[in-house]
Amino acid sequence: MNKFKHSGAFGDLIYSLPIMKHFGGGEFYLHLNQIDWIGMHYYGSPPNPFHKGRLTPSDFKYMKSFMEAQAYVTKFDALTPQTEITHNLDRFRVPFVGHPGNYVDIYSDVFNIQDKDTVRNTPWLTVPNPQTIEGRTIVINRTERWIPTQLSTVWEDWRSQGMDQEAVFVGLPNEYEKFKKDIGWDIPYHETKTMLDLAEVIAGCDQFVGNQSQALALAIGLGVPVCCEARQDLPIERNECYFPDLERIQYF
Repeated sequence: MNKFKHSGAFGDLIYSLPIMKHFGGGEFYLHLNQIDWIGMHYYGSPPNPFHKGRLTPSDFKYMKSFMEAQAYVTKFDALTPQTEITHNLDRFRVPFVGHPGNYVDIYSDVFNIQDKDTVRNTPWLTVPNPQTIEGRTIVINRTERWIPTQLSTVWEDWRSQGMDQEAVFVGLPNEYEKFKKDIGWDIPYHETKTMLDLAEVIAGCDQFVGNQSQALALAIGLGVPVCCEARQDLPIERNECYFPDLERIQYF
């Protein structure tokens, strides 16, 4: 029985799942409360403030129904000292700094997977009940980190085309308020209490728009068409979400 281990964060973990699927699935164990230690051990500095103190038992509970919805995850549990791991997904952290390419490629390199194209380009997530918000076929999430200092004119172009009339926002309430302030779109907010709730709404949309986040990772993994607001502090090829050969992803 394969037994996989990861310590988060959410996006890192989602991008590791195609590796688990490639190896035929198995049990998945979440190593809780390790993010602060990881920052110092691997990178010599505290973690990003948005990650500090994670992953907690509450985070585990938030993820549980989503993880158990993946057919290749036979068990999802918290790691204990007695758990014997066959695949340590945290091995991606050593080559992570400076690695060109997306996270899926990094995991593939670490585990010596030769057919990286298939692993990278085949959707690896499913949900039991995709949800479409009535009259809102475009789902938007925009986190408070990694947003560009210079706002793209594409937002105004989309608004002139009436895209705001078809959009709904998912994410945290403070992200929603900042989105309305920064972008100027007065669109509805849809609360999602679990990762499965979030994934089902994304799976039910015609188009996802967002920046680097767990929601974006879910959209890519679900095979949803994506418009990604890329980070500007790194070259585009260093963005964790850069999949240059996927036609369903556009970057702005």
